Amino acid sequence: MLQGLEKPLSEYQLILHLIHQNDYDTLKELGINKVNINFLEQFNEIELDQKISPLICACYLGRLEIVKLLLSNCQVDVDLASVDSGQTPLSVAAMTGNYEILKLLLDAGAEVNKPNTFNQTAFVTCFARLEEEKNVFENRKICFKMAELLLHYGADINWIIDKTHGFHLLMQLCSIKMELNSKEAEINYQIIKFLIEHGAQKDLQSLKGKKAIDLLNKHSNKEKLIELLKNSTQIYFYGRQKNSSRSLQQQQNQLKNRSIQKP
Repeated sequence: MLQGLEKPLSEYQLILHLIHQNDYDTLKELGINKVNINFLEQFNEIELDQKISPLICACYLGRLEIVKLLLSNCQVDVDLASVDSGQTPLSVAAMTGNYEILKLLLDAGAEVNKPNTFNQTAFVTCFARLEEEKNVFENRKICFKMAELLLHYGADINWIIDKTHGFHLLMQLCSIKMELNSKEAEINYQIIKFLIEHGAQKDLQSLKGKKAIDLLNKHSNKEKLIELLKNSTQIYFYGRQKNSSRSLQQQQNQLKNRSIQKP
């Protein structure tokens, strides 16, 4: 029925609908793990972006078993981004706080530092969980757990988010000028502390030659953050990016092909 998926758009909608309904069995019967699923389609049931892929849909809804099924498709593009905000499956998993799916995508070879339209990587996106009003403790716990996982797989903690000013995340958080309430100030402090302890460069300079500590001039929590920046150092270190199971398999296949081609 779905051979090649070169059919009317209704078939694309059907796939997204089945994912939304968590209908694993029907998806498997349709052979979703064998056909081309690298398409982007509008789907009004999810308020995420203009057009999304099946993998993005499953990641957003937290459909773990369906994500596994889609990833078993050797043709799946794990980095196919949505239209128009450019969210990847990895950034969506980080945004929704699904650690298991995040790990699956990383093991499948997802590009850890691929940015969205706003130049935010999955590492940056995962901190949005801290703004949730419900389950504050659990959100904080999963946020930092996801951030550590992403760093373990090669996330760039010094990624320049704001290219106009040359700010990485640490600089951006230090440059906040608006008045923060107690909860916002605590979240801001905890993220800055996490970043420093996990390798964010305090001495990195912006395009105007300013360091993170120089940007605290108008911060509402200035004194505490100056003390934090002066007295905190990196205590967690990460090696080179881990090989994913998929990328490792690709490397092995390349080696096999080379050996076959030898005279």
